[in-house]
Amino acid sequence: MKQTPKRQLRPLITLALVASCAVATASDIVNASFEESWQGWTQSTGNLSISNDARTGAHSLKLSSQGAFAAQTLNLAPNTKYQLSAYLLGAGTLGVKSNGQLFFDQPKKRVKEWTQLAVVFESSDNGSATIFASFAGTEGRFDDFNLTAVNDNSTAVSAKILPSTAGGTGLSPDLPPGRNFDLLGWYLNTPGDENDDGICDRFDEVDLAKGATDSRYFYTAPDGGMVFKATVAGAKTSKNTKFTRTELREMLRRGDKSIKTKADAGPNKNNWVFSSAPTRIHKLAGGIDGRMEATLAVNAVTTTGDAGQVGRVIVGQIHADRDEPVRLYYRKLPQNTRGSIYFAHEPSRGHGDEQFIELIGSKSNSASDPEKGFALNEKFSYVIDVKGNTLLVEISQNGKTLASKSVDMTHSGYNVASDYMYFKAGVYNQNSTGNPEDFVQATFYRLNTSHTGYKP
Repeated sequence: MKQTPKRQLRPLITLALVASCAVATASDIVNASFEESWQGWTQSTGNLSISNDARTGAHSLKLSSQGAFAAQTLNLAPNTKYQLSAYLLGAGTLGVKSNGQLFFDQPKKRVKEWTQLAVVFESSDNGSATIFASFAGTEGRFDDFNLTAVNDNSTAVSAKILPSTAGGTGLSPDLPPGRNFDLLGWYLNTPGDENDDGICDRFDEVDLAKGATDSRYFYTAPDGGMVFKATVAGAKTSKNTKFTRTELREMLRRGDKSIKTKADAGPNKNNWVFSSAPTRIHKLAGGIDGRMEATLAVNAVTTTGDAGQVGRVIVGQIHADRDEPVRLYYRKLPQNTRGSIYFAHEPSRGHGDEQFIELIGSKSNSASDPEKGFALNEKFSYVIDVKGNTLLVEISQNGKTLASKSVDMTHSGYNVASDYMYFKAGVYNQNSTGNPEDFVQATFYRLNTSHTGYKP
């Protein structure tokens, strides 16, 4: 199958950056090589440590998990251009927060030798700037930080974003989705069919980790969000599927192709199981139970076609071997200004009828405008969480829970040795009858998954 990877990717800067840090009394960086343990640096709660693998001296900073960073606030000359540099081994982001913006440098791929990163930025009106090093998808080490004034006015500042704490999205419009998000744990299906074989194009997790985009279906929005678009017309994932999708499929193997996408029977290390499954198969799976958290805005839904299909899109799922423990729907009818949210629970292999559970508004083809629904382009968040036989779906906005419902899956048939799970996220168009160019679209601003016993 023809694939079209473009530029490389690494997951983003996910800093709600450092509300309070140790403040230096001069422009010099305190403990620039971490020879004095954490002196001068503020640590995140992520997995980070002082390493004995160093470029110079005896120590360096080691970052080992999503959200890990170390930061230090400096007092500099006001409104002055500076260059921050540091040496990196592995993967990571070197950055500065100044004037309400983030300036940063990331390598396009994991570096196997100590490599210098550099960030050019301008200090704020009061001269304050916070420097940081952060995790970027896989383990990395930083050493030998340095700060110098830049006297050449022609030197451009580095890539920058407006962090969420300053009213932005915390994402860069200048980067492909895989450098704003950790996509090494996913592959992507789109409605494209470059080789004309009737099956939709796929970007595997390595493609996404190299910056793959598709200007028609999958790209970065002007505000830095990750855009998914699926037209009514287009290739499907199989001949048995009616609907198109631009949708991520969870891949716990994270590029290790010695592990198959799925085993011939039962779980493998690329997929996960519910803890209610037999204990003896837990060790075969890549993780136990699962939680997916997302923040998104649905930008468009279909407005043409059969009344039963107009306006429907699935934005998150748990898929099993054959069936779907949960599908989360957004639906906005043409006559309404806001959309409803509901989900379906499909028991496995004939263990009962599919259940539809309304969270906000109604799923009806003639639903009235839901008073607490979400308009197109309005951001909201969801959580899909499974612990054992309990499935929880929660909808929130601005940190406030708006709806939450649980399903008891004790008799749903998923507590068996032969089944396995994976998350899906993006847009799965639920209209096959509309005009061919009619489409659904959503922009994601956050996408995180976690599993017990899983270490990326």
